[in-house]
Amino acid sequence: ANNFAMKGKRKTLNASDVLSAMEEMEFQRFITPLKEALEAYRREQKGKKEASEQKKKDKDKKTDSEEQDKSRDEDNDEDEERLEEEDQNEEEEVDN
Repeated sequence: ANNFAMKGKRKTLNASDVLSAMEEMEFQRFITPLKEALEAYRREQKGKKEASEQKKKDKDKKTDSEEQDKSRDEDNDEDEERLEEEDQNEEEEVDN
């Protein structure tokens, strides 16, 4: 497998290097099960990645929603404070 990688001018081995080496060493009976296992592994990893991305999107949506709620709460608090000040000013005017 290392020789196949070196021929490809790569330092990293990949699955095709290993499978080619096994074929060259006449281990054909292992190649098909290994390919099937590799495909199953890749599908599983793809599913995990997609689930992780979906979870991240859901989290981002939740965070955005919470930020909007917080912003609305802050706006409401500011409105309440302004109304209280106006009430106090009106009371002061009535007292005068």
